[in-house]
Amino acid sequence: MKLVRFDTILHQSERYIHYHPIIRRVLASQSIDSTPNWFNMNSDTAPKITTLARNLVFENTVFFVFADHIVDKNGHQVEQYLSVVPKCLVEDSIGGVVVLPIDEDKVGLIRVFRHPLDRWSWEAIKGHVDVDEDVRTAAARELFEEAGYSVALENLVDFGIIAPESGVIKARIHLFSVMVSGEVRHEIERELGHGEMFFFSPDEIDNLIKNNQIEDASTLAILLKQRMKQVTPAI
Repeated sequence: MKLVRFDTILHQSERYIHYHPIIRRVLASQSIDSTPNWFNMNSDTAPKITTLARNLVFENTVFFVFADHIVDKNGHQVEQYLSVVPKCLVEDSIGGVVVLPIDEDKVGLIRVFRHPLDRWSWEAIKGHVDVDEDVRTAAARELFEEAGYSVALENLVDFGIIAPESGVIKARIHLFSVMVSGEVRHEIERELGHGEMFFFSPDEIDNLIKNNQIEDASTLAILLKQRMKQVTPAI
């Protein structure tokens, strides 16, 4: 298999490399589709953590909140470790989806007021997966509910999975993008805290991130993966 080296990507997109200096340093010594040999998720040296006790602290319609008493093999322990567990998890501990609508060269974000932070943020469309719901179906449903676009499931582009807060929440998020150019946008009822939706150019996205107007981790992840897809040549 032909491997794409850093110098090829640098030649094709200097703006992308400037935008992601950490990735530049990594790619300088690693191929795009190779896994660094120092990174092994299944290493036997990973610490074994045992749950000695679990106490339910709170629950609502979506989450359980536990206080766990945990200990590792070296005797280190935490008596009240916060664990948040969604009531609905599908295969591979997927609890939610993120969808990035694309109109030509622009990406759509929704202005959302986040009560815990008491501030507005520009975010990708996202939501929970329902019981027995396929992730693609969930992504298409969230796109329609929050933005009014109805798309075919096969048009959703899979960008993999992230864990938005693996230290606290037992949930992974599946990322998608989808072209909505020319699609009819239906009238919707805005959800609590949701403001307007707007499509931004790449330069506008860069400025929003620079000025801390995009802070949501899952939104930053899908924007990064979408940008990587645009500048990485086919293998």
